Amino acid sequence: MSLINIFNIIRNLDQEPDQLSEDEKANLFIYLTGNDTILVEVKNLCNLWQTNSAKLKYLRGLSKKSALEQPSAVKRTYDQADLVDNSAKICEELIQRFETIPTKAEELQSLINRQLLRKLPVTSDEEQIYPEIKDYVCTTENEHRSTIAKNISSAFTIDMKFSVNKSESMLHYSIDAMIRVPLETFNKYIGGALPIEIDRDKADLETTMIGSKRPDFLCWTKKLLLFKGEEKASSDEFNTAVEELKEKFNVLDPICFGKIQFMISYAVAGSTVRFYAIDGLIEAKKKPSILFPLTSKLNASNLVDRITILRTVVNIARIILTISDNIPNTLIPLGKRQKLGHSFITFLSNVVEKIILKVDFPYATNVDNQVNFLKKMYDYAKGHPGLVQVEKGPLFDKSKGIYKVVVKTRGIPCVSKLKNENNIREMMKCILTRLARLHQGNFVHHDIRYACEKLSGYDDNTLTTAGYYTTTLEMYQLGKMLEALSSRILSNQRKGFVEELKSKKLTVGLALKHSWINHSS
Repeated sequence: MSLINIFNIIRNLDQEPDQLSEDEKANLFIYLTGNDTILVEVKNLCNLWQTNSAKLKYLRGLSKKSALEQPSAVKRTYDQADLVDNSAKICEELIQRFETIPTKAEELQSLINRQLLRKLPVTSDEEQIYPEIKDYVCTTENEHRSTIAKNISSAFTIDMKFSVNKSESMLHYSIDAMIRVPLETFNKYIGGALPIEIDRDKADLETTMIGSKRPDFLCWTKKLLLFKGEEKASSDEFNTAVEELKEKFNVLDPICFGKIQFMISYAVAGSTVRFYAIDGLIEAKKKPSILFPLTSKLNASNLVDRITILRTVVNIARIILTISDNIPNTLIPLGKRQKLGHSFITFLSNVVEKIILKVDFPYATNVDNQVNFLKKMYDYAKGHPGLVQVEKGPLFDKSKGIYKVVVKTRGIPCVSKLKNENNIREMMKCILTRLARLHQGNFVHHDIRYACEKLSGYDDNTLTTAGYYTTTLEMYQLGKMLEALSSRILSNQRKGFVEELKSKKLTVGLALKHSWINHSS
């Protein structure tokens, strides 16, 4: 008779509402350790009790008896050990940079399949309970109470057997225990060296207009979407999950990925799990699939395969750590809802969603009129190059107090591309051409500005007597924006152009004919 028999009895009671606490379990094992006679008696009595509540009452009584009988010195030592969490040290030993920085999908497979740098810590002698995983996990005195040991152990106790009646959302807990929770644990204890943010698509369904265009699981490091996943409840839907991996966020645009030419991903259906990399190279489009397999199909109900999943997640964390210093801060975070001014913006592969709360919506006192005005403006802009093109909306959801619109035009960050006077001149010409179209339809933009540039100097040429913005306001704002870029402009013509714009007397038509705009060099 061994403690493992008692451990299995207690483990089977862990789903009960009044399950034993960790301290009660510890006191119970202290009481039973080294006493085979009591072990046999406890096992026999537990088998005699007809209900789980009776078994728990009996075991809880033994635990209390153990606590009362422990010498005070032993109790103090136990309390001190209970406060020690070696998770930071364990994470640092597990998560170390690879010697090479991967930039392509084909470079990931060898890294993903690297062996662990050390055994995974667990809490309750899982290496004895499950001999098939003894080479990968270990229970030690100074680590078994750590947060990471508890999280790893929980990954071995989850049930991966799903019936066809279970929903996709029921799958999240099991997958999170093996993927999300370890990643967030590494992030917590390694700190800023492993900067990650994790989200699920379900979080935004009540307010979004973009439906299921986002993957089920998203993980960004800095602003780079490096890891995504698709999940289905039934094992029969594995191919569907794989197809959704191919369909969602399958273009690795440099504005979102920089020079990184891959995105790690996984497909889950029931207990079937497989990891891939999306190949972002142009040549990949000529291949049968843009998905590059990183692992074989894994059965999460199998403990050895579950170890492979955990090892893969550890190595994904190592890849994140390896490339994090090379990710530029100028990337647009694909699929992540961002707060920009009064708007919530989500960039997707081919559209952008914009949401504004009613309290922040301009002219919110008459929402219907404002939305109708915006519809007319977007309709007027249809088909005109350079003006925002709408895919859905705009509309105002009165039940949620939210204005929403989805636009096809994504745009690109241009500040880093304005390296010389010709770049700035081309930008100004583009803006003026678009404004000319708006002004012809009696529309004004009234928010043209260089980032962080505060505008002032509003007068009669800025607002009409009825309080509406004038077209010359646009010219003034352009002048202030151009003035902020003056360090990159050398010609004397620019100064005269700026002053004329700021005078609020220059129309868009005259601005397009100005000598500085039409100068070529």
